[in-house]
Amino acid sequence: MNNIKETDDHVLGLSAPQDDLLFEAKMILNPELRLDVAWHRQTLNLVQQYGRNQLRAEIHAVHNQLFTQPQHQSFRQTVLRFFKR
Repeated sequence: MNNIKETDDHVLGLSAPQDDLLFEAKMILNPELRLDVAWHRQTLNLVQQYGRNQLRAEIHAVHNQLFTQPQHQSFRQTVLRFFKR
């Protein structure tokens, strides 16, 4: 568990410079650690992309509600007036 925290801090740039240097040395000495770091980076990227996709879907759903449902017509007209100027 400590190794995961250390890897996470290194990948996210949260570790102190001396800790970062020590971690880099550990990666040189331990190729398996280097592989773990690569997988950790990939996992973080996938989680970030998933979060972006989820947010995009939520924004799209709100947009559809506000701009297609009749009860939001006055809001829709108010927003569209901003862009007609």
